[in-house]
Amino acid sequence: MPAALVDLATLDLTQDVLADAEIRSMLPHDHEFKLIDGICHLDLAQGLCVAYKDWEANPWWGRGHIPGRPLMPGVLIVEGAAQSATILMKRQEGWGLDRFIGLGGLDRVRFRGQVVPPGRIYYVSKVGQRSGNRLAKYPAQAFYEGKMVMDMELLGVLL
Repeated sequence: MPAALVDLATLDLTQDVLADAEIRSMLPHDHEFKLIDGICHLDLAQGLCVAYKDWEANPWWGRGHIPGRPLMPGVLIVEGAAQSATILMKRQEGWGLDRFIGLGGLDRVRFRGQVVPPGRIYYVSKVGQRSGNRLAKYPAQAFYEGKMVMDMELLGVLL
C-alpha cells in the first residue's frame, strides 16, 4: 500500500477552512453530484487539500447500489477525490477560480477498502506535476474510518 499523502491524525479536521459558498463558486457540481460537504485543510504552500463528504444511513445511491447492503460506488469515490483536486487546482497560481477544469484521465486507480454508510469519507489531494498552463497530475487518496480506501493519480485539464 502506498504511503498516505498526509497523516490525517496530525490535522485539525473539525473546522472548515472554506465557506460552502466559496466551494460552490469553484465547483460546478450540484445536488447529488456535489460530493464535497467541506474543506477542512488547505495548505497552498504544501500543495495539499483535505475535503470530506458525510453520508447518511440511506444515501441516494444506496437504493440501487447493492440494495440491503449499500456500498459507495468506486466511481463516486473517484469523483469526490477529483472535486477535491479541482479546489486545490483552482487555488494554485495561474489556474484561476473562474476557469473550468475537466478530468483528463486517471492512472493507477486502486480501491483498497469499502465505504459503507453512514460515515464521513475524506479526500486528500496533492499538487503533482504541471505540464504547461493546461495540464496537471495530482495524486489523490480517500480515507474512511481511518483507512485508505482508494488511491490514484488524476489528470486535470484546464478547458
